[in-house]
Amino acid sequence: MGRKKDSPASLLVFGDLNVDVIGRVDAWPVPGGEGLCRRLELHCGGVGANCALAMASWGIKVRLLGCLGPDRFGDVLLDTLRKTSLDVGSVQRSSRSLTGLLYINVTPDGQRTFFGSRGANQFMDPRQVPARSLISSTAAHLVGYSFLNPGPEKLARQILREFHSGGKWVSFDVGMEPSKRIPKKILRLIPQVDLLFVSSDEAAMLTGESNARKSFLQFQRAGAKEIAMKLGKRGCLISDGGILREIPSFAVRAVDSTGAGDAFTAAFLQARMRGWTTLEAALAANAAGAAATSRVGAGVTLADVAGTLKLLRLQRLKGTWEKIRLQILSRVQTMRGF
Repeated sequence: MGRKKDSPASLLVFGDLNVDVIGRVDAWPVPGGEGLCRRLELHCGGVGANCALAMASWGIKVRLLGCLGPDRFGDVLLDTLRKTSLDVGSVQRSSRSLTGLLYINVTPDGQRTFFGSRGANQFMDPRQVPARSLISSTAAHLVGYSFLNPGPEKLARQILREFHSGGKWVSFDVGMEPSKRIPKKILRLIPQVDLLFVSSDEAAMLTGESNARKSFLQFQRAGAKEIAMKLGKRGCLISDGGILREIPSFAVRAVDSTGAGDAFTAAFLQARMRGWTTLEAALAANAAGAAATSRVGAGVTLADVAGTLKLLRLQRLKGTWEKIRLQILSRVQTMRGF
């Protein structure tokens, strides 16, 4: 999973680009009631943009593929992305739909509920993607949402073929809606990817098994090569030398869990791209996911590695995990810009 020390890490990310409208309410309304919030906040979002922005904050060179509508929301989103270090030259605009737009309802415990539409994300045209976008990166990251519609799915499968034929690897983040709508397709994809990201809720939906460890083993039997299972506040579950290990979480005051899974994915992914051990990657990812819940919104908000490092510096752990925590901090100190 790691790369050669003399080759620069670069990642192709293909996934949804959305505008997130976030509203924080005092309580979830009863059916037919009201849930008025004090104010609405506009954020850059979408699983593709979130992961790409978080990866870039870890010093990884990222090329982003996605599709926006012809509207003002698309203009704002693209302008925001252009101000970052991301390569957005292959981001498309489609006249077939508005830019993906989600209203995210956040309750005081930090839990969020999504309403909205993927919009233009459904109409990514693989014919408009330059060949260089598929061959110039070290690795690729795909998401389950791209397999919900014909155009994006065709491009995602092309990326899988091109990268594997070149001896490169591909990671895959499943997503809740794909787990619900196309479970059989997702299960067939699992043996084709090198690193699988899945939440325990998604795993239960895909396997019919509510026990996280049992569903993890089902993925392994289905041909999954490496798995990082997100357990929310409980941390994550991985396999280390054939042994299932639940990696400890970090305590924070959660205000918004939007994008926490994407922050987790990016931290884990950058660690594995750099050749860190699975245990180091998982612990760093838990810290990143926890730090993300302490801030409102996703997108550029996730590009705050300092918050992750603060957790790693301040929260001591027990036993072997304390040694791993210190190893992560030592690794980060040798990285340029940290």
